Amino acid sequence: MVIVVTGAIGIGKTTVCRNFVKIAQNQGYACGGILSYKDADESITLEDIESGKKKALASITNLWHGPRTAKYFFNPKAIDFGVQVIDGAISKDILVVDEIGHLELRGEGFAKVIELIRAGKVKNSILVIRKELLLAFSARLDSKLSIIETTIENRNELPQKIGTLLNLRKRT
Repeated sequence: MVIVVTGAIGIGKTTVCRNFVKIAQNQGYACGGILSYKDADESITLEDIESGKKKALASITNLWHGPRTAKYFFNPKAIDFGVQVIDGAISKDILVVDEIGHLELRGEGFAKVIELIRAGKVKNSILVIRKELLLAFSARLDSKLSIIETTIENRNELPQKIGTLLNLRKRT
């Protein structure tokens, strides 16, 4: 199953994913993948869900000679780290990739995860995709998606809703 968590910038999509992972792990499910979040200085940090290891992924200043978008300069070593984390997590019960964005539309960044999902190599996945990019990625994923929009009103209930969609039950 592919679940897409979408919503406006800064609405809490990463927090929804982080809270869902805690619930799933507490129920005995193996989760892997990456979370990305904005820091106070507008830079972006990438975190390995399983190990907690973090890497600076992107900055609004040109610190790295890697890919870039209109706003960010990306760290190639952090992208490689994220791809390795994704590769190591494809056999998990649930793969989380936060977030798929403009780089992936160009076939860069973590675009590999789209092909892994299309090839049926991932059991269950949760992808964070901004609302404005949803249509473009829906066509590329070529599979039935469950789309969950994060809002201020529903973000606290969404981790449980995702668990229900994935039919999670306590494992012993």
